[in-house]
Amino acid sequence: MPMKRLTLAIFAFFLGACQSVAQMQSLGSRDTFAAAKLSAREAQEVIDAVEISAYDTPDFWKKELRVKRVDLGSYPGLVVQGSNLLCGATGNCQLWIFRKAGGKWLSMFGSDQAPIAEGFQLGPARSQGVKDLAIAANSSAEASQRVTYKFDGKQYRAK
Repeated sequence: MPMKRLTLAIFAFFLGACQSVAQMQSLGSRDTFAAAKLSAREAQEVIDAVEISAYDTPDFWKKELRVKRVDLGSYPGLVVQGSNLLCGATGNCQLWIFRKAGGKWLSMFGSDQAPIAEGFQLGPARSQGVKDLAIAANSSAEASQRVTYKFDGKQYRAK
């Protein structure tokens, strides 16, 4: 009987780990500024903020960036992710989260930073009414790191 319990415990652990990885998202080619229904002013606002922290400068920002509207809890949000030039060899791409406040899109990471991630997950936990952000980043073919960010009232901070 103890062996059966051990087997069930191991199975439950791996099932939970697989579900956690399966919940990670990334944006695809259909996640565009047009699909997110951003006005020209809003798109430029987002691009201007991304330019400050991007580690490279593409010829066409609207072609490089993938954009998707999300619910952050207390705010409407956007996930913005690089797709080519703003990605590394291990599959990680720069990632930005924006919240709409005061009629403007504000970066959740401040003006000079953006994490690099293969995938992201918003929630279910919340801090200050905003969904926590978990990211997974590959550091090699065999290793990855997961970081959780919590909203402090102004921006996301790694915990």
